[in-house]
Amino acid sequence: MLSLSAVGVLFPAVPLAIVALNFRYTSLAGLMRELHAQLAKKFLNTTQKKILCDELDIMARRMNLVKFSLFFLGLSFVANLATLLFILNQGERIAIASMNTTIALTLIALCFFCVETALSTKALRMHLSDAETQN
Repeated sequence: MLSLSAVGVLFPAVPLAIVALNFRYTSLAGLMRELHAQLAKKFLNTTQKKILCDELDIMARRMNLVKFSLFFLGLSFVANLATLLFILNQGERIAIASMNTTIALTLIALCFFCVETALSTKALRMHLSDAETQN
């Protein structure tokens, strides 16, 4: 039997994850604008331009992953609300299916987030290696 407390566990967690990912999306957008402005400078050599282009490419992939994470977390929240609705209206079987959907969608979103985090680390390593070669 599915209880209201089971639904209540994910109810605040999913929107908080959405807010955190939204901050990440906004930060990435700012970084991409900054990198694009650096690329527009005329005094960059070809090595620097290549590194900046590679970083922009990784950031574009990261933006897509964050976007997909946000999308699936949004669907997860909708499924969680549907679960709440079904529980309140004694639709036990549908509520269980909806809760399973909520958990599956959250897992998918977290997988996208994990891949994005790995790309974030790769981008940081690339940026730091460029700084080390300049020194």
